[in-house]
Amino acid sequence: MRNIFTLTLLLLFLSPLFAQRAAWADSEQASLKPAPAFTLSDISGKKVSLSDFKGKVILLNFWATWCGPCTAEMPSFNRLYAAFKNDGFVVLAVSIDSSEKPVQSFVSAKGITFPVLMDPDKEAYFDLYAVFALPTSFLIDRKGMVVEKILGDREWDSPDMKKKIADLLKQRAQ
Repeated sequence: MRNIFTLTLLLLFLSPLFAQRAAWADSEQASLKPAPAFTLSDISGKKVSLSDFKGKVILLNFWATWCGPCTAEMPSFNRLYAAFKNDGFVVLAVSIDSSEKPVQSFVSAKGITFPVLMDPDKEAYFDLYAVFALPTSFLIDRKGMVVEKILGDREWDSPDMKKKIADLLKQRAQ
């Protein structure tokens, strides 16, 4: 009887999480969904909102310094950002590390030039974007709609990704 009670409580607790996860699964298949708004501090302590980048194509990446695949893909994010930053494109990296110090050291050592934000309480990571694994990225168009959710690491400056970014940059925000 105790096991059934425990299982019932666990299911009640997890049901909202799976419902939120299912909403993102729908967006991966067909319909576009607005990117959830958030405000976080960057690695210098300055408040940055997703809305600060309104009208831009955004590649939103959730990562951590202790995640090997996350750190491995950062140089290709940097190259992709350098290729398109003057055209209205931004890479926005959201670290879930608990402290700024390792993130600041990593950013400095790797010469990262795009904005890096901190989400130590995992509000954007878990609560808003329902991310359960690192790295996870979201491609957001100029209208603020999530056009793709991308699980795992990539070579972000590949010809296919560059074409995808260039096509999104050709679209106008409304």
